[in-house]
Amino acid sequence: MGFPAEASLDALPRVTWKQAMSSGLDTYRRLVNAGLQPVRPPVAITEFERRQVKLFARADAVSLREVTGRAIDWASAVLASGAVILDTETTGVDTSNDRAVQLAVTDMTGQPLLDTLIDPGVTIPDLATLVHGITDEHVSGHPTFAEVLPELDDILGGRDVVVYNAAFDGALLRAEVARVHGDEYAQQWTRARSWKCAMRVYSWFQAQWSVTQEDWRRHKLPGASHGALGDCQATLELIRSMAAAGDPPEGSEDPVTDSRGNPLGWPSQVE
Repeated sequence: MGFPAEASLDALPRVTWKQAMSSGLDTYRRLVNAGLQPVRPPVAITEFERRQVKLFARADAVSLREVTGRAIDWASAVLASGAVILDTETTGVDTSNDRAVQLAVTDMTGQPLLDTLIDPGVTIPDLATLVHGITDEHVSGHPTFAEVLPELDDILGGRDVVVYNAAFDGALLRAEVARVHGDEYAQQWTRARSWKCAMRVYSWFQAQWSVTQEDWRRHKLPGASHGALGDCQATLELIRSMAAAGDPPEGSEDPVTDSRGNPLGWPSQVE
């Protein structure tokens, strides 16, 4: 749900500008210019130069500086932690049925801990190959996910796992684990470690509110290579950039607003 459609604004109370100021209400533009982002629908209407202007409660606005600061603090903390970064390349975007064809894990210095192609046991669709360049011939003779899983378990242990878009990679891995050990084991496997969504944190850093999603707008991974190891390293560079509060890498202006960008329905945790 987004903010109310124009037709439904008729139900909002009409107030004078003086009443608005005394009630802690303000316009969207004035709030944003003051470094505040309204995150709730408008609560009243006023008239200005014969135009209806929506009014928002200052109490429902958040500080953009504080939101960005939250991302900077998170990035600094995770860099100093023992967390790992994980990424996959897949046969498609259906997390229940598609398979991993490449898996990589790095530590927080960028050192690869795992970097392997995976034989998914199914044909890799041409559309997927167009994205990551991996074909059936590339994965032929490489281990299956079941064969890689013990090594992945040893590497992850109880560490925090940072993923750019934990909703997607996490759900896909849970389905892969379920194929090997069953659903109950897969649920325990995901709960055995804390999953951190770097995409969500980067949305705080960019601090661009999506009215339609009622959340901070998601962005594509800057510098993404569409290779698992390369994307782990791109995620690390992004985290370093946020921690340094420097200019984000090129490509950060490209927003992701589809459902794949929303970490919903997956027990990812961002602290």
